[in-house]
Amino acid sequence: MKIAPGLRLNFSKSALGLSFGVPGARISVNTKGDVYTSAGLPGTGLYAVERRSLRKRKGRSKAKPELEPGDLAEPVKPPGLFAPRRKVALYNALRMGTVEEIAKVGAKYPEIKHIADAFIIPRQVSGTSTDIDGLTKTASEIWSKRSEMEQDALFTENAKGMEVTLKIAPGVSFPMQYGITALGLLYVELLQLQGKFETALQVAESLPANQATGLSVCENEIRLGKWQEVIDTTEDIENEDDATALLLIYRAIAFREQGLFDAAIESLRLARSAKKRHEDVLNQALFERAITYEKQGKRANARKELEKILATDSDFPGVKEKLESL
Repeated sequence: MKIAPGLRLNFSKSALGLSFGVPGARISVNTKGDVYTSAGLPGTGLYAVERRSLRKRKGRSKAKPELEPGDLAEPVKPPGLFAPRRKVALYNALRMGTVEEIAKVGAKYPEIKHIADAFIIPRQVSGTSTDIDGLTKTASEIWSKRSEMEQDALFTENAKGMEVTLKIAPGVSFPMQYGITALGLLYVELLQLQGKFETALQVAESLPANQATGLSVCENEIRLGKWQEVIDTTEDIENEDDATALLLIYRAIAFREQGLFDAAIESLRLARSAKKRHEDVLNQALFERAITYEKQGKRANARKELEKILATDSDFPGVKEKLESL
């Protein structure tokens, strides 16, 4: 919104900002503390953008900074003067951000429909869509063209400007810059909702190794009863954050299902050794410990663990039913 010569008020879903300057040189600052400086040659489409942050990070300088929403997204350069129409159309649709506008681009330019769909699907998954079959079919079609998309700047450059938060498990979420890895993890989640754990595992194993993909691999190995594979995947894991604490819980489940109860109890102790972990993760460890005690015939111990969960979360899934069965 132009509020004075050279001065504009900018709105977005996540911030409010001001920008000022003249054609070819502008400075923008927003309520998230981001400062953008741009300079270029008007009418040529050639310009450079620099981003700085005014936010102060908490803790020591060596500490890993906590990510905030939008931290992973990068500014996407507007198409140049002679850019193909489909590139301009996709850029404009992504700026508007609605499924309807992006879908119009896919319909108008069928040769890039899979790219348009790749930007639509995370919006549908995080929205109100309940058509899991349809979403999974679309994700499968996009995934089959992932090699082509990795080489297509129309996808890779626009993906840099998008951040998604993937909930891998209760209490464990990962903010990620959008791209093939994030798309793959979305596809895995959809496959799991359909009970297609073998396919989900294959997709997860094909992704670059990191905490998110490691958790995804382990979760599907658990669903398939591949206990030794889970133990191998979680070898040398230490409790460093919510994700590694959950991996220790998966490791404990695998030990328990192989009858190694003492090893399971020890892994669960390690999972709960850091009390700063998310409440859902700590309670999941208690729940799995209760099941372990039950399998050992220690029903009183099992009840005690379940009652600890009720003290902090009376709605934790399965606790009341398990108490009644005991």
